Amino acid sequence: MDLNNGAEGGPLGATVSTANSGGASGNPFDLFAGTPTITYDNTHALGTQSYKVVAGASAQQMAWSSASVGTVAEMWWRIYLWSSAAPSGVTGIIRWTIGGSQAARLRYETDGTLTLSDSGNAAEIATASAFPTGEWARIEGHIQFVATGAAVELRTYHGDSATPIEAVTGSAGGIGVNCDQISFGSFNAATWTGWMDGINANDNGFKGPLTRGRSGLLVPNYAARRAASW
Repeated sequence: MDLNNGAEGGPLGATVSTANSGGASGNPFDLFAGTPTITYDNTHALGTQSYKVVAGASAQQMAWSSASVGTVAEMWWRIYLWSSAAPSGVTGIIRWTIGGSQAARLRYETDGTLTLSDSGNAAEIATASAFPTGEWARIEGHIQFVATGAAVELRTYHGDSATPIEAVTGSAGGIGVNCDQISFGSFNAATWTGWMDGINANDNGFKGPLTRGRSGLLVPNYAARRAASW
């Protein structure tokens, strides 16, 4: 399993859907929920556009379900995030589930730090420094979906840097057993606006930064090149 999506294939301003999230974007998402919806936007983008998330009173998400993920006992993942500011209330930005129940969640705290929490939302590991705002920054991580002694890791980077701002590891005791869905968006009532791009989920290791052309933009034609460049 090696899933990638770069938001290049959908109509600008449109709500993200299964029908428009594949093609040049990469692997299409399977499920969507929430209001306001996640949309294609070019205010901030690694290529020509990205996914804009405007947090509100209810959750909004786009997900790779079991149809794409299968069922895995371990996952590595990456997301580029442009955050306007820390959220007004704690909100999840990535959620892992098994059979509809939470296995783990990545929380964006009101002080700007990131927390990887378990199936019951108890904190397992967290960054000490606030996630960068007003720039593209990258989050990468690793989770073993086992009941005890789960290896968990969280790394943050400025853009495409190879040097982490922070790298946190731990052994978790409350992670759900197995994972069959990974969702991206905002999962709690909060005031926050962010843009997501360069999304990856896989079961074979850290991917690092995206491959880019001389212009600094993403290599074009995601569908044809994703296996080689991601």
